[in-house]
Amino acid sequence: MTYFRLFHPVLLAREIIHTGTAQLEGEEKKRVSIINTLSLASIALCLIFGTVIYYLTGNLEILLPAYAEALLFVVVLMLNHFRWHNTAAILTAFVHNLSIVYFSALLGMVTEVYLLFFFLLGAALMVFHGKPLLIKFSIAISVICLVLCELNYYYYFIEPLELSHYEQFLIRWVTIPAILVLDVLTFALYVRTLRRKNAQLERKATALEMADKATRRQAMETSHEMRNPFNAVYGISQDLLMQVQKSDLYPAELKASIEHLYSASHNVLQILNNNLEHFRQQEGVAPQLESGAFNVRDWAGEATAIYQYIANVRDVSIALEIDPKMPARLEGDKIKLTQILNNLLFNAIKFTHANSTVTVQIRPDGRQWQLLVKDSGDGIPPERLSTIFSPYVSEQHAFGGTGLGLPIVQRFVELMGGTIAVTSKTGEGSVFTVNLPLTAVEEAPAPEAPANKNITLQAFPGVKALVVDDNQMSNMILCRFLERMECSTSAALGGEEGLEKAIATQPDIIFLDSHMPGMDGKATLAALQDNPATHNAIVIIVSGDAAEASIAEMLAAGADDFMTKPIDLKSLNELMIRFEARLTTNSQRNP
Repeated sequence: MTYFRLFHPVLLAREIIHTGTAQLEGEEKKRVSIINTLSLASIALCLIFGTVIYYLTGNLEILLPAYAEALLFVVVLMLNHFRWHNTAAILTAFVHNLSIVYFSALLGMVTEVYLLFFFLLGAALMVFHGKPLLIKFSIAISVICLVLCELNYYYYFIEPLELSHYEQFLIRWVTIPAILVLDVLTFALYVRTLRRKNAQLERKATALEMADKATRRQAMETSHEMRNPFNAVYGISQDLLMQVQKSDLYPAELKASIEHLYSASHNVLQILNNNLEHFRQQEGVAPQLESGAFNVRDWAGEATAIYQYIANVRDVSIALEIDPKMPARLEGDKIKLTQILNNLLFNAIKFTHANSTVTVQIRPDGRQWQLLVKDSGDGIPPERLSTIFSPYVSEQHAFGGTGLGLPIVQRFVELMGGTIAVTSKTGEGSVFTVNLPLTAVEEAPAPEAPANKNITLQAFPGVKALVVDDNQMSNMILCRFLERMECSTSAALGGEEGLEKAIATQPDIIFLDSHMPGMDGKATLAALQDNPATHNAIVIIVSGDAAEASIAEMLAAGADDFMTKPIDLKSLNELMIRFEARLTTNSQRNP
């Protein structure tokens, strides 16, 4: 087989091109193959060029250096064969530059040396690939050599050969094709290299995109799986907190422990919600504003009261200061405003010093209103201020955090047409200032009422509620919450059982889990709508699956609203208030 290759030009050329690459991989293997290709082409051109010129002119001053150059490129191939790849690359560049200077001086202006610059540039980029210092050095040497050649044309430091007009013509039309062959070969090799790299980048980009999608999908599924068991933890912590608030019989230590449990579970809920919002953003889901009128003082008082439990863990107090000139009611997205304030409060509590105060200020500012959250921590280093709103940028702290809160705050603020800024002084703390358009529902300011730290609920006596959820703990927690609101509650552990109980009891409102074995939430919803006894009932989907597509699918199927686990008692009460008119109508229709 080896002897056959010696007499087969294509196989022989292929063997030479791959000399010394047997144990190499990736880019290094390609680099050595390119050096061999350039060397083989240079050997062929030197032999052809030297022989033809000698035949036409009989001049040994061209023939012998051309053959010597060919021999040096054979040495390059031998160096690669013995795995002296860097030496071979340096010798390749050296021989090319030396031969250009020599033949340019010898032949004078007969040769178009400047045409070789593209060859030298491309050769340097490929021969020294991955070695930026050698690339720069090689290009610099090539530029110097070309400049020397040009200077010699004008000043004749080295006298060129005396050639007749006929000999000059012949040499010119032999050298120009040779130069063009080198240029075209270099261009072709470089283009092939670029295409190979682009293909590699495309494959890597595709693989990274698939991995990113798989990671996001896994994170969403993990979030969904976490929400069901955490629903029980968070629900029990809220229920226990309500119990100890209503009675003085519980010891102070137990009350403190329950407040800490509620604080910890609320922290986890904040992290879950931030991760969910981040994944939605990664999926390209644009958040939608749901504007409505709300009482500024009630909203801020409730938010700060809830976070006071979290602040108690670090012996931090929260001071709420609302300017008397602030309108009583504003138009805006209360849910997203709550997420903004929650994240800013969580951050402030996390980084403020123990036994200090976090201040929340709300005040009008011309046609805008301002929300300021001040902490008394160590402050943010100046070099970190430029990246503070980037995802996953977070200082390590025992209080936890994922680095997603501030990017989400900035996103929501900008969605509302506002701005957010941060100022910080070392040793004095930081101030986050949110400016939002001021849309007052009524101009007359309302007196500030003290915030009620306890969880207070509006009662709905006489309302019949049905909870359909295959998870017993989630079922029990939601039933208990509804009973706290004085609802008459029944429960079912599956779609079939839920449909039977709904027909039998004709509830005013049904809380339906979307993922259940057998008859799932969507099928149960369709059956409820088709049955005359239940089609007027308010149906609220309750699920740990917070994907935007899942929510949209259930709402399109006819659900009245969607609640994401874990269920927040205040949010549940607010939902009941929103449907109060329909609940009253249903209750009167089905006494």
